[in-house]
Order: sequence, then structure tokens, then C-alpha cells
Amino acid sequence: MKKLMMICSMFVLMTLAACGDIDEKNTREVKSSADVASETDEATDAEKEEVEEKEKPVGTRSNPLPFGDTITVKENIYDDSFNSYESFVDITLLETIQGDEAWKLIEAENMFNEPADDGFEYVLVKVKGFLKESETEDDSLYFSSMNFKFVSNEGEVYDWKTAVIPNELSKELYNGGTAEGYIANQVKVGDDFKISYNSSEGSPVFFFVK
Repeated sequence: MKKLMMICSMFVLMTLAACGDIDEKNTREVKSSADVASETDEATDAEKEEVEEKEKPVGTRSNPLPFGDTITVKENIYDDSFNSYESFVDITLLETIQGDEAWKLIEAENMFNEPADDGFEYVLVKVKGFLKESETEDDSLYFSSMNFKFVSNEGEVYDWKTAVIPNELSKELYNGGTAEGYIANQVKVGDDFKISYNSSEGSPVFFFVK
């Protein structure tokens, strides 16, 4: 009987250890520059709710990164032999232009660009990326508009609408390099959409656009 209890105890411990490994592997390597307010005994219910909201993982769809803040995202850079090098990229949204103002810039960039579809409008978002740390000095990260998606408030990823835009984000970065440029798409008029960044490591990172 004692032997059976010992075997059961060992099985439970091994199961808990395995769960811990899974949790650790699923942890996202992101950091926010936003300050998190501390909760006090005198805090009101509204303040407590705000603190709880801020304590959710920053950069998730349920708690996007505030506009203008910077988040550090873990990336992997691969060489020609498919060796992986751990890297970290700082990402910041700098500006959002939409509607008639965005269309004027897009129309001026190329006369063959077509107006937005009925019920939709163009959006230009300026993004900055800084490859602040990498295990390799010899291999680069391609940082471009293709890393980003526009996601509607209802949770649908918008199809890309091709247009020639000014200063499109598209740059090859080595350790210490910086890229800055616009990403663009059409979104439904009045939609409280978000932008997501898809890294090679972990879940997408979500941003408020204003």
C-alpha cells in the first residue's frame, strides 16, 4: 500500500513539473515601456478595475499596447544553414492617418492607385523598428509591412489591398539598425481596428492605432 502511495505521489509531481514546462514555453518575451499603476488600499472600484486591466499581458488582443508606447518583441534570425539566433526588436507606432487625408497621400504617390472600396477607407500607419539586441552580427532581420496585419474590432483579419504608398516600411536590419516607414490597408469606415505584428517567436503582438 505504501509503495502504491509513493508511486502515485511521484506521478503527481512529474505531471505538475510537465505542466510547468508547458507554461514556461508559452510565455511571450515582450516588454512594455508603459508604467503600470500600483493598487492601494484606498483605491476606488474603478481604479482597481483599471489596475486589473493593466495587469493583463500587454500586447495581447484583449490588452493592446497603447499608441506611442514601445514594446520589445523576441525574434529569431536564421543564417544560410538555418541556425537560429535570438534577437530583440523594439516596435513603436508613431502616426496614424486615415480617410481623405490618407487617400490624398496615396493618390499623389501613384496615379494608378484606386480609391477605397465602398464603405471602406485607407489607413496609413507609421511604424518604427529598432533591432536593439541580436546574437549575430552577420545575419539580418527583414522588417517590413508584411510582418503586420490589420484586425477589425470584430476579430477579422483584413485582406490586403494593394497600393503604392509613400515611404513603405521595408528594410533589412542588422544588429543596432533602425527602420521607419508606413504600412497601409483599407478598413471599414468607423471600425475600431487594431494592428498585429507577427514575429517568428510567440503569439502576435497587438497595438492600438490611436
